[in-house]
Amino acid sequence: MTVMPRHAVRAFAVAAIVAASGAGCAKDPTSVGVTIDADPTVPPILTMRTTLSRAADPTKRSSSERASPYAGDAADRPGPFVFPFAWKLTVDPSFAGPVVVTIEGLDWDTGAVIASGSADAVVEAQQMTSASVTLEPVRGGPGDGGTD
Repeated sequence: MTVMPRHAVRAFAVAAIVAASGAGCAKDPTSVGVTIDADPTVPPILTMRTTLSRAADPTKRSSSERASPYAGDAADRPGPFVFPFAWKLTVDPSFAGPVVVTIEGLDWDTGAVIASGSADAVVEAQQMTSASVTLEPVRGGPGDGGTD
């Protein structure tokens, strides 16, 4: 089995997003290709939520959730996400301009946020832009004794 270095996997993920965005329709969608990585201290994540908010008006936002596409060892649970992971977010063209992309790793059982990260991006109508987000563990929650 050949193991690719992390930077090669990241470059492949970004290239896959770009290639997918070029697959033909008459009108290109407005999208953000997000490459998500995780700090080694982040616990396994089975579900992620993305939120894209306008920088000038954070109340205007678009969110979605996704379970890991990887097979798990339990009947009702997927396997954890493997990072880096590429996620293409299609958004309404009205989001054109500066935005903040937030990714949250959620606990499968409780839905609590266990990891989070964000990045700035500039959305262009009918174009694909890119962003990179690194997840960090959420500290101070009930599961870690409240320490940083």
